[in-house]
Amino acid sequence: MNTTKALWAVAALAATSMAFGSVTAMAQPAAPAKPAAPAAAKPAGTRAPAAVILFLDRATVLRQSNVGKDMYVQVENLAKKMETDFAPENKKLQADVQALQQKANIMDANARQAAVKELEGRRQAFQKKVQDRQAAIQAGLANSRTQVEKALGPILEKIMTERSANLLLDRGLVVLGATDLDVTQTVIARLNTALPKVTVTPVAPKAGPKPGAPAKPAPAKPAG
Repeated sequence: MNTTKALWAVAALAATSMAFGSVTAMAQPAAPAKPAAPAAAKPAGTRAPAAVILFLDRATVLRQSNVGKDMYVQVENLAKKMETDFAPENKKLQADVQALQQKANIMDANARQAAVKELEGRRQAFQKKVQDRQAAIQAGLANSRTQVEKALGPILEKIMTERSANLLLDRGLVVLGATDLDVTQTVIARLNTALPKVTVTPVAPKAGPKPGAPAKPAPAKPAG
């Protein structure tokens, strides 16, 4: 059962896809659009302000910052603990499967079928526990990333103000640019001070209805 690699893949994906906006706000339904106010007429010859651009490598921020490194270590340790916790049950299940295979030919058909059904039920239950633990770790990692995003917001805004910038681009979108426009290392240094560590706390998934359980009937609406 190699779950460490799977969780490392999750953490790596988080590093490359980390968004610095508000995840909660993005998930909310959009408010009704308000009628746009008529734009004020610009004096003849007036030009839009020139773009002052900065670059940021988001993946590097999470990979090289103290908080990002520590999150990686925590996820790895949680994955290792999961393997340790589940190893005895996994070993016992595999041994029972092998034992059944060895004596299946001499068993009564009904007894063999019952044994197979019992092992399959145990296998499914074990797999569900592993998946739930993985989901809990992933949810904890997502919560930690949200804390990092909140800490990054004011840092990015302050750097843009300090450098009189009006546009911040992800480094991955830039083909070529002056190195002094890349604020990644400055962001990392300030993040190390503002948020050196967050705790990745697994979040247990909410219990849903058991497979095969009858659905609760919807409350009856009043007549009329």
